[in-house]
Amino acid sequence: MHRKITAFLALIFVSMFSLIAIAEAQNMDANQALSAKQQSIVPIAAFTANGDLQKLKTALNEGLDAGLTINEIKEVLVQMYAYCGFPRSLNGINTFIGVLEERGQKGIKDELGKEPSPMPANKSSIEFGAEIQTRLIGGDLNPHVIAHTRPGICHASGTFVIR
Repeated sequence: MHRKITAFLALIFVSMFSLIAIAEAQNMDANQALSAKQQSIVPIAAFTANGDLQKLKTALNEGLDAGLTINEIKEVLVQMYAYCGFPRSLNGINTFIGVLEERGQKGIKDELGKEPSPMPANKSSIEFGAEIQTRLIGGDLNPHVIAHTRPGICHASGTFVIR
C-alpha cells in the first residue's frame, strides 16, 4: 500500500513538473516570436542570396504588405552584398525598384521609413566604422589577423576577398 501511494505521488509530481515545463516553453516561444514584419525579412534575404528573382518579387511585396518600410528593405538588400556578393545584391535592389514601380502604378503608396543617421561631422567613415566595430566585437580588431588574410574565395559567402 505504501508503494502505491509513493508511486501515485511520484506520478502527480512528474505530471505537474511536465505541465509547468510545457507552460514555460509556451511562454518563452510567445515572448521570443518574430513579428510578421521581422519574419518577412528572412525570405527577402534568402531569395536575394540564391538569386531567385521571381520569388524575391513576391517576398518584397509580402514584406511591404507586412509593414516593412522602403528604407528597411533597402537596408536588407544593401547588406546582402557582404553575404552573397554585389551582383546578387544589385539584382535584388533592381527587383525592388521594379516592385515599387508596379505598386505605385496600382496606387499603393508604401511608407519610406526612417532615414539613416548622419555621419558624425568630427570623424571619417573609417574612424566611425572602427569605433562601431570595436563596440560590436568588444575590443580592437587585431591588424595582424587582417595582414595574414589571404585573398581568394570566401567560403562563407562565396565572394572574392581582396586585401
